[in-house]
Amino acid sequence: MGASEETTVSLTGQAESIVETRSARKRRIARQVFMVLGACFCYVALAICAAWPNPAIPDLLRHNATVYGTPMTFSDWQLDMLGSMVSVGNIPGTWLWGFLVAAIGRKRAIMLLVVPYTLGWCLVALAVNPAMLLAGRVVHGLCIGATFIAGSTYIIELPDTAVRGALAALPSLVLSTGFILTTGLGLVLRWYEIAIVGVSVIVVQTCVMSFLPESPSYLAISGREEEAMRVLRDLRGPSVDVGELLRILKESNKASAKEPLHKVMRNPAILKSLATVLTLFFVQNFCGLMVFYVNMTRIFLEAGSTLDESVATILVFLVQAVGTALACLYLDRFGRRTCLMFSLAVMSVCLLAMGAYHFLSGNEGRESYTWVPLVCLMVYMFASSSGTGPIPSILNSEYYPTAVRSQLSGLCMGVGSIINFAVLQLYSPLVSFLTNAGLFWFYAAVSVFGIVFTAVCVRETKGRAVG
Repeated sequence: MGASEETTVSLTGQAESIVETRSARKRRIARQVFMVLGACFCYVALAICAAWPNPAIPDLLRHNATVYGTPMTFSDWQLDMLGSMVSVGNIPGTWLWGFLVAAIGRKRAIMLLVVPYTLGWCLVALAVNPAMLLAGRVVHGLCIGATFIAGSTYIIELPDTAVRGALAALPSLVLSTGFILTTGLGLVLRWYEIAIVGVSVIVVQTCVMSFLPESPSYLAISGREEEAMRVLRDLRGPSVDVGELLRILKESNKASAKEPLHKVMRNPAILKSLATVLTLFFVQNFCGLMVFYVNMTRIFLEAGSTLDESVATILVFLVQAVGTALACLYLDRFGRRTCLMFSLAVMSVCLLAMGAYHFLSGNEGRESYTWVPLVCLMVYMFASSSGTGPIPSILNSEYYPTAVRSQLSGLCMGVGSIINFAVLQLYSPLVSFLTNAGLFWFYAAVSVFGIVFTAVCVRETKGRAVG
């Protein structure tokens, strides 16, 4: 046996009676990667819902016709609501699926997503007036909140600790790819035809999930020990004592599993974690990231970019996808805190430059600098993918015990949805009040606050087991 075949892998790093070779470990990790990718199909469905306004709004402004050929017009505040109403649906979605994930399991909760996704796309595609379309967007919001809770909980609990950060960043990579797909669909499909793609993706997700295992953490705390040990043995390999793993998992969740949720939330450590995650969600929204996700094409139109707004949006999301792919490689190397601070620092510089561009836009010769918005937003989105985008959601799952993870994550996502609604609905009023330059500088100030907060308050989770 060669040297590469002799290395033993275990939780403690010590030699075990049953060894796992390097090649066996690579195959095992590869299976984890494919399992996570299979679960990530729901994030493609999420991305199509979230980014749908990017291709839909320009289409509605140019050809305001429904699937029936009748006209449908929107005011500016109604266009804002195409993005912000998603946050209204997010709140019941995160709370409802937070309890479903705990009650029926992560796998079944993900498979159940096909119901609200299908309903939401039917309302959107068949809409005859703005009210019906906005109702569909509320259901889309329920889908998005539910997907974040069910998907992130499942994905966090599946992989080894050593690769958890990298695999937990895969949903962000899939989201970026989904944003590109959605904007690209707008080049060839009408706004209502995109619904066909949205429904098809979630149906594929349901079929794929039927072949994947349930989360071992859920199986353990729900009393299905034999099944939990079988899944753990497959996921963790022969060199790990799965019986001991199971015992530790049950022991760490014993207290929180017996107590009501409101009593668990009185724990000072839990309260601190909740406050940290909620503050990060505030920073994530009010640094402009969520606004750019939904209103990228509008921002390019307002900035006077000479490049077609849909093409520019695709380029920005493509760069973000590249950044997210790199983040999968270095999140576990540099840690969550370092990546988040670096991300916010670069984003703040880009926002300052965007503000300066708009502030000086009245001067002659602006045409010579129309490349500035594209470059700034490309760098901004690249930087966001390394920290500000994925890390708040990752910590929202890593910070809490398994027994109450989905409920507390759902609670944070629900409050985050309220923040998200506010930032999206306030976009046009803030532009009017602060001007474009002032709004970008405001976003930059929030980013700087985020750097300080992360340095002082965010607890590192790199390399730590999820209890």
